[in-house]
Amino acid sequence: MCIFSKTADTVQNTARISAAFFLLGLSFSSADESNPKFVSLKEAHDGRLAIDLKILNQFNEQPAETIAFYTEARDAILGGETHHHLPAVCEKFGIKTIGKAMLGRLTSESVTVRIQTPQKAELSVIVKNAEGEKTYSSSRPKTISFIKCDKLSPNTDYTYSVISAEKEVLAEGSFTTPPTAGSSKPYKIAVGADFHKIGLHRPELLELVEKRDNLAMMLLGDLSVDGRRTVPLRNIDNLLRDVSPVWQQFSANVPTYASWDDHDFYGDDTGGLYYRKPENAIPVEQMRENWKKMWNNPESNLSRKGIYFQTVIGDTQIIMLDTRSCRVNEARGKLHSFLGEEQTDWLKKTLKESTSPFILLSGGTMWTDYISNGKDSWGTWDKEGREELYKVLDTLQNKKVLLFSGDRHGAHAFRIERPNGKEYIEFGVGTLGGVPGGGKASDLSKQLFAYPGNGTWAFSELEFGFSENTPHVTFRLIDTEETILEEIKL
Repeated sequence: MCIFSKTADTVQNTARISAAFFLLGLSFSSADESNPKFVSLKEAHDGRLAIDLKILNQFNEQPAETIAFYTEARDAILGGETHHHLPAVCEKFGIKTIGKAMLGRLTSESVTVRIQTPQKAELSVIVKNAEGEKTYSSSRPKTISFIKCDKLSPNTDYTYSVISAEKEVLAEGSFTTPPTAGSSKPYKIAVGADFHKIGLHRPELLELVEKRDNLAMMLLGDLSVDGRRTVPLRNIDNLLRDVSPVWQQFSANVPTYASWDDHDFYGDDTGGLYYRKPENAIPVEQMRENWKKMWNNPESNLSRKGIYFQTVIGDTQIIMLDTRSCRVNEARGKLHSFLGEEQTDWLKKTLKESTSPFILLSGGTMWTDYISNGKDSWGTWDKEGREELYKVLDTLQNKKVLLFSGDRHGAHAFRIERPNGKEYIEFGVGTLGGVPGGGKASDLSKQLFAYPGNGTWAFSELEFGFSENTPHVTFRLIDTEETILEEIKL
């Protein structure tokens, strides 16, 4: 259902978006909350075993053995001495891997397979295509292995298997390498945010991302961890993710790129080195290191004060920022207090050196201030720094830059008009968990569309291609029934 028409009169658009927003929110709310298995956002924040089991069973009732394993493994992680207790639980249940494989770091010639085992293990990955197979091995025994599979062919379908030292198949999946830059071959990349633990267990959206042949997916925060302030607590939330059959299927077949927002980082509206007062210190380095182990992002081995990174897929450069851990709390409202000096310098350099016709630039929180008046984002932290970055974007020639954000729930898009006549669009697709909030601004004059967070389940898909040697990209917002709610051709 399209609820905003860019060609209609502004007054008509305002009336249409307001009425549709209200009706959608009302219908979704009553439909979801009447379900006895419904898990609210407040419950998702809770973190107790009873609620996490409810999340695990909300969309598909899990076997008793899965529930028992998660319960005992969770206790082992929280009980300390994980290197002793967790392997014993896994052995009891015959578990050889924590979850399945997770693909990431996709390029035209390589992919990296992440896999976690209860104890240190030597593993191999066998990659096959129509022309034959190649074998790659881990450098040494580890509990979390990242195995790079390189020297692959561009724009090619592959299958792979993860093999133990005992020649047992531990995980399997498939992927497609992107075309090389300048090849003019079309491809797709999916984007979304705000699973809030819940959405990792609902099958329809993630199945559609895979079915529609998206090469990879950008995940923009509030994903599997919710307000956990110690490493063991973070690990039990990630364990809940990893026992999800939905996530296991998805992560083994669609490479992901993940950035965090406040709930992944430490808790609601948190950022920087402390929470509210300097004496409430946040163990930032612990949070960063845990994140790098639990996801499969590019450049994770680089020495950086932050989890930001960039990579290239075909003709598209992906730049994902860290809008949480690099904040300078005591300098709020001043230049570079939001991204920090180091990340800002890196971003400017990366943008200026980009050779890609498309740039996807994402942050955990909103670029514009249209929803919540910039609460906990650029508008209340660093307006001057934001304008400085916009001016860098203004200087880029022959490039299409799309801005993406998470944090605010619901789905929305806003025009950002620049003095030189350029225009950018910020897309927010915080609808991977169907949780309430966000969507509609009080001023609709710059808004292209709006969907309420409450009960709206959708992901975005970007299709890239060339027409008469001119690059183009199409944005689509797609719901669980594969209805294209919005389509914007750029």
